Amino acid sequence: MPARCQEKCQRKCQKKAGFACSALPDIRGTMGARRKRPAESVDSMGKEVRGMLPESLTAMRERVADGTLSAFLSQLDRVAGCTNPIRLAGTVDHVDTSTGEMRRVLDTQTMPDGTLLVPCGNRRASVCPSCSYLYKGDAWQIVHAGLTGGPDVPASVAAHPGLFVTLTAPSFGPVHSRDKHGPPRTCHPRGRKRCPHGRPAGCNRIHGDGDSLLGQAICPECFDYPAAVVWNACVSRLWKRTVDLTYRKIAAYVGASEWSVRRALRLSYVKVAEMQARGLVHLHVILRLDQGSTRDGEWISPPEWATGELVSRCLRRAAEEVRFPCPDPHQHDPVTLEQALATLAGAGLVDVSAGTGPIPVADGEARWGEQLDIKRIDVETGDLTPATVGNYLAKYITKSTTDSGKLDRRIRDGEELTALLPFLTAHQAALVKAAWRLGIWPEFDDLRLHAHAHEFGFRGHWLTKSRRYSTTFTRRRQARRTWQRTHTPAGEERVPLDAFGRPDDSDETVIVASWRFHSVGYRRDGDRWLALQAADLARSRREEAHLARNAA
Repeated sequence: MPARCQEKCQRKCQKKAGFACSALPDIRGTMGARRKRPAESVDSMGKEVRGMLPESLTAMRERVADGTLSAFLSQLDRVAGCTNPIRLAGTVDHVDTSTGEMRRVLDTQTMPDGTLLVPCGNRRASVCPSCSYLYKGDAWQIVHAGLTGGPDVPASVAAHPGLFVTLTAPSFGPVHSRDKHGPPRTCHPRGRKRCPHGRPAGCNRIHGDGDSLLGQAICPECFDYPAAVVWNACVSRLWKRTVDLTYRKIAAYVGASEWSVRRALRLSYVKVAEMQARGLVHLHVILRLDQGSTRDGEWISPPEWATGELVSRCLRRAAEEVRFPCPDPHQHDPVTLEQALATLAGAGLVDVSAGTGPIPVADGEARWGEQLDIKRIDVETGDLTPATVGNYLAKYITKSTTDSGKLDRRIRDGEELTALLPFLTAHQAALVKAAWRLGIWPEFDDLRLHAHAHEFGFRGHWLTKSRRYSTTFTRRRQARRTWQRTHTPAGEERVPLDAFGRPDDSDETVIVASWRFHSVGYRRDGDRWLALQAADLARSRREEAHLARNAA
């Protein structure tokens, strides 16, 4: 190509792309002296080039420059792209017990940034989608294994009677709602009636899915926020009392002592807490009937008289009657003029109209709401199968207190509370403030309302189970680590070896590990972007494997 044509082509590239075309030779020397590009223009040109590169290349640029890209991607693959990993520093040595020789097999100084990444393990999808995916899968295994058998549980448990129970919270005031399963309906038809505070007593709208009003109080002054917070704090103890009372109801029905009933029958259960949009907890419980006098590892059917119908009847009566004493949430409310006059009248110090009386200051009682649903679980037929129940419960495990994820962490002090309130709805903010206000009084110390204000007072675990229901999260994590150690990334089996060439479970080798906490999260923005891509890839692999298993 003639030099004049080369120059013309290069000028077109410069005009179109904003920088010199690297595919063509530099012809400045052949065409004579030309004006040099200023330094500022060269810098701006570099910025334009970086802006035109794909996000992946920009994210990997620093790792490519320091030569740690391959090792860092390997760590991301191991933690499945955890959003907020724990960074540890330390070493692992293998010691031969016969010779005393020590060989180092791992040193984080040789790893990117001198640290080892460990998954955060957070259950909330809003915090870490990758770890919540694993948590959800483990929860499904725990629920499903207790109904049909599985890890650590024999398949014979499928013959045991099973119940699916839903326990709800009482009403603390009307909230905007909709029927999720039935046809669209009016929220709260009350005509033109008004509440004592002058606001409409109902709502004549039909709320659609995702309406921002769902769960919000129709009248914030009519909603009993302090009582709602205290009820959330007591729900775990209320469930314990419900189970105990169920045993007593069964004993009264069969005409035996409670001790003999517990020896013959055991109510094994797993329960999942669901935080509703109105800020109150519902419990979804799976009950399985087992023989009571069995040792660990034994799974024997209950006696013939212990049927699902009997337990269902006794559980329903227990849920209606059970009460749990709790501190009165209103004993520290500001006193109005009417209340002050009523208290003085009760003491005989002033004369007011009849019908008023002193303020009742007494301990409150927590109870269940009116809605109680008990269904029989059918292992083989019917709509309520173990797989259906497992999927239904697992979806609640990874939910946060709020959809926005603003209440995923504890509130440490008043300054943090003040900064957080503008990002919450008025209903959510009122619940948090009620928990924070009650937490300053000594009567509520046992409820630890300050520590659990971000969960509207609820202080239990979102998934709990009786000791002998099924496997545990710890066993599921151990099984996953064992599989990763004994299989290649392609899924082929292998024998893991120690530093001396022996199987790593050999008694002739002692593992000496020394770890210390370094930090949390990623150091670079590019690393965070790469982690998101790794998490998406890991989820795609799991879904493909799941579909392949179902197809087989």
